[in-house]
Amino acid sequence: MGKYEHISKARLEEYRLAADDPADAVIEAYFPDQKQALWSIINGLEDNGSNLAPEALPSLQHLYEQMQQEAKGFSVSLLQQGQAFFNAHASDIMLLLGLLSLPYCYAAANGAEVLVRSKRIVEEPERRLFETAEFVFDVSAKGAFGPKGKALPQLLKVRLMHATARWYAKRSGSWSVKEWGEPINQEDMAGTNLAFSLIVIRGLKKLAKKPSSKAALEYIVYWNCIGRLLGLHEELLPKSNKEAYLLERNIRERQFRASSAGQQLTSSLLKYFEQATYNSPIKGKSQAFVAFLLGPEVARLVGVSTSRLDIATFQPYRWFFQLQAALNRRSDSYALALKQFRKASALLKP
Repeated sequence: MGKYEHISKARLEEYRLAADDPADAVIEAYFPDQKQALWSIINGLEDNGSNLAPEALPSLQHLYEQMQQEAKGFSVSLLQQGQAFFNAHASDIMLLLGLLSLPYCYAAANGAEVLVRSKRIVEEPERRLFETAEFVFDVSAKGAFGPKGKALPQLLKVRLMHATARWYAKRSGSWSVKEWGEPINQEDMAGTNLAFSLIVIRGLKKLAKKPSSKAALEYIVYWNCIGRLLGLHEELLPKSNKEAYLLERNIRERQFRASSAGQQLTSSLLKYFEQATYNSPIKGKSQAFVAFLLGPEVARLVGVSTSRLDIATFQPYRWFFQLQAALNRRSDSYALALKQFRKASALLKP
């Protein structure tokens, strides 16, 4: 097991008290009086080649320059391998992010506490889904880290949104660091990063896709790059499939349990799925689909209940391939998935 043997459950407990100091320093500098100025600067970044506005405070300049330097050190070939994996499975991955990755994250009871405090996530789950999808498209596109790519502005924005959530949670008067750890701490961020990589790979296998071990690791390594730019410590970035498995297992065993926060978040998500799939081949089957992907134990923790009849009659491959046929899909690609996303997101605009 080598070096990774040291990522024990005791070590993960230490990471519950670690957050993201450079990002938190930015929020401390801008909040509350200059928060509008901060988001104006962030929203002014169009692509990786954009510079921060001259009035950006030193803490923001330092963070962005640090991210730019980090990204320059990424292997171009490794980035291309990860992007090729996404391109080959783009529509499937986007489907799995909603039906698997998000409810999987909600099973982490302590981490769910900070999420449930966001009324927008609970009351507008479709916005959460589409913002997540937009982020994943931007960081997974061919050339995402090139001069015209959008990865760095998106990653900076998400990193500062995490720091903003920490700022508000710790000033709410209801957050217990002793009970839950730092809001959006290193352990929770590591679990989320795995939900978007390792857990997606497991989902693909459940959908009868069979990515090789090599391809799976290439995608995990790609998300390591993303995680690094989101402020994850190097020690929490698995270097092999076995390391990814062990890290996910230790986090799951430490953090997964039934909670009202996780169940509330999942219930909100399921209500949206039932509405969104009303005219699709999986009408009335989205809850069973989520339960199938999560597995019975995790499904129970987040309150996804299905009857014995549903379990006995649910045929995931049949429903999945019917959905693919309804989308007129003969093959998968980034372009096709993005086209579907834009068509769906247009329905959300007033």
